[in-house]
Amino acid sequence: TLYRIAQEALTNIGKHAAPSRVSVTAHIQDDRMRLTIEDDGRGFDGGAEPGPGHLGLAGMRERLALVGGKLSVETAKGKGTTLYADAPLAG
Repeated sequence: TLYRIAQEALTNIGKHAAPSRVSVTAHIQDDRMRLTIEDDGRGFDGGAEPGPGHLGLAGMRERLALVGGKLSVETAKGKGTTLYADAPLAG
């Protein structure tokens, strides 16, 4: 699941963010794995509803929810984006 989240996030970054730097880290703590993906690109209005054909974050949230995980995003226009995905190791 986290592999697919990373894949979708990196695809979105490539299509929309125009970053000069992207960082992907993963770590395990207790019985959970956390994935952090950060870019210094365009960022976006995190409170806005996605437009038609822009359901990447919603799909990521849904995918994580199916395995008991969660997704959070920190972003602002012109300030880049940090995505945190957290999921249990065993289901």
